[in-house]
Amino acid sequence: MNTTISFSGAIPQHYQELLTPFLFDGFSADLMERIDFTNAYNVLELASGTGSFTKHLLKHLPAGAHLTASDLQADMLETAKRHIPSANVSWDVVDMTSIPYIDGQYDLIVCQFGLMLVPDQLKALTEMRRVLKKGGRLVFSVWADIQENPVWEISGKVIERFLSANPILQVPGPFALSIEKDNMALLQEAGFGGIKSSLVTQAGQIENAGLAAKGFLHGLPVFTMLSNKAPEMIPHIEQALEKELAGQLGNHPLISPLKAWIFETIK
Repeated sequence: MNTTISFSGAIPQHYQELLTPFLFDGFSADLMERIDFTNAYNVLELASGTGSFTKHLLKHLPAGAHLTASDLQADMLETAKRHIPSANVSWDVVDMTSIPYIDGQYDLIVCQFGLMLVPDQLKALTEMRRVLKKGGRLVFSVWADIQENPVWEISGKVIERFLSANPILQVPGPFALSIEKDNMALLQEAGFGGIKSSLVTQAGQIENAGLAAKGFLHGLPVFTMLSNKAPEMIPHIEQALEKELAGQLGNHPLISPLKAWIFETIK
């Protein structure tokens, strides 16, 4: 199955309300602590989504610095703009395999949970290196092994029971870059040096299993696929997923271990 990765329509709002605080905000806070903002006056964020990391960046930029927050999905950026008003940010729709900026423009590039969704990841990294200044820094995160992220693993398996395919494991997809050594090799092939990797653990928490199930089915691109192919199945999948998540991860609240790889490198 090849599910189109499109965050459009009502998906961004569900993503922002349900999945962002559950899956991403903890990693955003952690990633912020790892970034060296020395001389980072021109900053590019790729795959900004609905702005989980963007809001942290804006609070920590040096005086006089400017942030360009970008995403391939215009609807995601529109959602971000509504809750992150700031004069220090420019919003732009950007395909990271063809970044529309001049060579050596940025002091720092950050990308949280976006690179694994790109069909040509090497080209994306090559483009990032091109628009970085010499000595500029790249920091990005990707999910670690799906078995270390049970809420993702459970959700994929429940959907697979209904569709005979697991969209969570598609390539490109959320876990397409979960192997540390493969990412190190990609960075080296793209010309980066001084590479550092870190495995980060968080505990994702959401009010209940029902909201988690709704987030995974209505706040991710799988919703578009289901709506087009089997809309009548959505409530049945949601009910089954809620039951499975509650049984394995608890309810009121639901808590899931989450693990991600963080990579830091320089040009």
